[in-house]
Amino acid sequence: MPWPLPEGEAERLALAKGYPFVAPAESYLFDAGEQRPLPQDESLFRGRTPVVAHGSNRSPEQLARKYGRSARIPVTRGWLADYDVVYSAHITQYGAVASTPQYVPGARARISITWLDSGQLARMHETEGPSNYRYGEMVGIVLALEAGPAERLDRAWVYLSNNGCLAQEAAPVGLEAVQAEPRPHRALSQVSALGHVRARYRPEAALDAMILRAIAEPDYRQRLVAEMRAEAVASRAPHFDPDSV
Repeated sequence: MPWPLPEGEAERLALAKGYPFVAPAESYLFDAGEQRPLPQDESLFRGRTPVVAHGSNRSPEQLARKYGRSARIPVTRGWLADYDVVYSAHITQYGAVASTPQYVPGARARISITWLDSGQLARMHETEGPSNYRYGEMVGIVLALEAGPAERLDRAWVYLSNNGCLAQEAAPVGLEAVQAEPRPHRALSQVSALGHVRARYRPEAALDAMILRAIAEPDYRQRLVAEMRAEAVASRAPHFDPDSV
């Protein structure tokens, strides 16, 4: 794990079921482990890379796990046109069903942008891991910002699932915690998404037992992810350039 897991079962279950964690409704400055108001200062963004945060990286709670009290990161809210945020077909090391952007023409999703300096970006790469996500640039997008150095971006960087999208009735499944409109497929809470995974792939197991075993036993988690991936909806991100890194 790139950051320490809690030891207790109750704490581990709360972490898994809490994904993607609470994200502020407004743009903010992550500073010394805390959420602070975002100053109107364009110099904050100079030399930084705009990285789409579609899941837990929107949350100060998760940024604190990854960066502790050593980082200062502007986080701006925005709307990404023609995409939704859906569940990825994989389970994280801490037991949650993670997220990925998915091309949905005519929709838009309310995401965040983390503006990372070079050291912070290297740390983010460590926490996302190459086995589950590809990092690359989205080019020719329409991303309307609610704060920050511009009103609109036509390119930004992103982590895209290597495993495809969690499938339910051959369709992707949106994150209920992430606002999107209009959303042509179903959206679920994290607990319901985990429940779907259990019912589909481990019906003999109780939900909490499945989560705790997925956290404690990497081989068990990898077998579960392989089954999810085999039935996944293919990732669609026509703006994504995998050769941009």
